[in-house]
Amino acid sequence: MPSRARERQLAKLAARRQAERRAAQRRRNLVIGGIAAGVAIIALIVLASVFFGGNDESAVASGTPSTPGATPSGKPGTQTGTVQPTPAPATVACGGTAPKTAGQPKPQFAGPPPMNIDPAATYTATFETSCGTIVVELDPKTAPQTVNSFVFLADKGYFDGQYVTRLDTSIDVIQAGDPTETGSGGPGYSIPDELTGQESYVPGVLAMANGGPNTGGSQFFIITGPNGQKLDANPAYTIFGNIVKGLDVAQKIQQLPIEDPSTGMAGQRPTQAIYFDSVTVKKS
Repeated sequence: MPSRARERQLAKLAARRQAERRAAQRRRNLVIGGIAAGVAIIALIVLASVFFGGNDESAVASGTPSTPGATPSGKPGTQTGTVQPTPAPATVACGGTAPKTAGQPKPQFAGPPPMNIDPAATYTATFETSCGTIVVELDPKTAPQTVNSFVFLADKGYFDGQYVTRLDTSIDVIQAGDPTETGSGGPGYSIPDELTGQESYVPGVLAMANGGPNTGGSQFFIITGPNGQKLDANPAYTIFGNIVKGLDVAQKIQQLPIEDPSTGMAGQRPTQAIYFDSVTVKKS
């Protein structure tokens, strides 16, 4: 009998210890789950900042174009100051030479500028680059405010002497239009998005970069190949033109070396200067 009592006591003790172990395991699981949830939240925040871009880099999932947009006070279209560009790489791409306007301060404006274009007219932009000529037919019917801003800046010589700041082969993007050449500059004002919901980023498309809704400015990108359609899943970039001549030039630029392909957007700066000798717009 004492033996049976002893057995029952040992059984109760074993059951208690097992219950305690289970309770401790549940507590550990809660702690681990809490840590995992915290990590997941942090990861989502980081992912969002990369996916949607910010004021210091241009990016999307694999690097989507972005640009900041601040609108200073003043009469729209009037100059408010200048910004100094970051020095370009010493070597000019495609055996070219630096234009006289390279390195010159670029103006900042109060804006957006007044509407001066005719949405029913045809506007053709000619980009004279270190690697050849690219001709784009602008689309004032679909994107009148974007085209108006681009024409305004081009007429001011704003793009002349600037150079390409980003080459991303994962989405076939050439990005430029930043007066500071850092990836975070703009003209001093923002313009609204002009989206149809039917955007498709096929080869030859000229689109406005942004850092979020209605933050477009002066940074633009050209799609050079089929990987651009990866952006179709997030059609947040106003399309305001298409290449009619010189897609091969854009594709040649796309293949030029960048600083460090292994580091994503941080390493997508070209190692050679790809200048815009001039950007001019003709109305017809």
